[in-house]
Amino acid sequence: MLNRYIFALVGLQLLWLSSCADYERPAKPDAPASAVILIAASDFSTGFLSAFDPVNFKVYRDIVGIHSDAMLRYDATNQATFVVQRLGADSLRRLDNNNGYLTAYEKSLGARSNPQNAELLPGNLLAISFYNSNLVQIVNRTTGSTVATVDFSAFADADGFAEIAGLRYAAGFLFATVQRLNRFATDAIWPPTDVSYLMRIDTSNWQFTAYALTHSNPSGRIQFHAGRNSLVFAAPGRYAANYQLDGACLEFSLTTFTFLTPPITEGQAGYEIAECSIQSDGSGVMSGSDTTISSVLASFDVSAHTLTRLAAYLPSGNGGYFPGYLLHSNGKIYLSDRNIYNPGLRIFSGPTLTEVGGKTFYTGLPPFSLEEVP
Repeated sequence: MLNRYIFALVGLQLLWLSSCADYERPAKPDAPASAVILIAASDFSTGFLSAFDPVNFKVYRDIVGIHSDAMLRYDATNQATFVVQRLGADSLRRLDNNNGYLTAYEKSLGARSNPQNAELLPGNLLAISFYNSNLVQIVNRTTGSTVATVDFSAFADADGFAEIAGLRYAAGFLFATVQRLNRFATDAIWPPTDVSYLMRIDTSNWQFTAYALTHSNPSGRIQFHAGRNSLVFAAPGRYAANYQLDGACLEFSLTTFTFLTPPITEGQAGYEIAECSIQSDGSGVMSGSDTTISSVLASFDVSAHTLTRLAAYLPSGNGGYFPGYLLHSNGKIYLSDRNIYNPGLRIFSGPTLTEVGGKTFYTGLPPFSLEEVP
């Protein structure tokens, strides 16, 4: 009985000491500074930056904590990664890739400003778009200080906001998509109003020209296609709740500054188009959803305007979805798959859109946005 008592007493002392001890946290992954795909992974409560080596198929999980709703933009000039931390954080972080992705600075962008996107500009500048501000903010990449703004207040709808989403620098101009969503709607979640716009901004004087879209609600990343000298992006119109097949994948010529015939419409595809792009071989890729809000990844014929392959499908009953994909310079497609039972990164061959490796690469928290780091 005494031995049991002594053993129990020692056990309690060890438990007390362990509860008070200041143990070192496990070392964070020694992720490479380049030649990776960076992943903003999130369960919408917690967020982490992770990385994937596309050559050796190695995942570096939980490199550094980030906001649970964030997008990434890589700056090759400074070997830095910018993290746009959206509603709830409303800030811009600059991570030093060559110093273990440590934070060089974090700048507030204004309480509840809900930043959406960022794009690199010449002169060491960075453009930032917002949902709860009608300004595109231009900041110095080194300091994060604001150096200029572009005001789109004249394009706000009745709720007072223009909802500025995508950004892309191409052909010497900064392009921005203005969604103009109805926050007062009761029959859908922020459906588009009458007209959405693509803005062409002259970065020498910040003056802009507006181009009305043929289809509304531009969303997703604006892709630049060098061979076609055009911008390609999705405009899904009414999306998700009570959606309609009223959107399209749009193409804007940088030669004539006009919209071309849509590479494919939602009516032609039979699906909502949340994101789209055109590959170097001229074939199209899109992600979106069907009438049951199940997620799809598919390819399409740009000339015939027809769907050619349904490459991946995730039923909405699963609870997960495809938030988007990355068209990589190596010719492959990297899909963020938030399947609640098997979340991770999936790889597809670009030309055929057939799955490579036949497995999902676990990324820790489910992947959200992806960014190539050459």
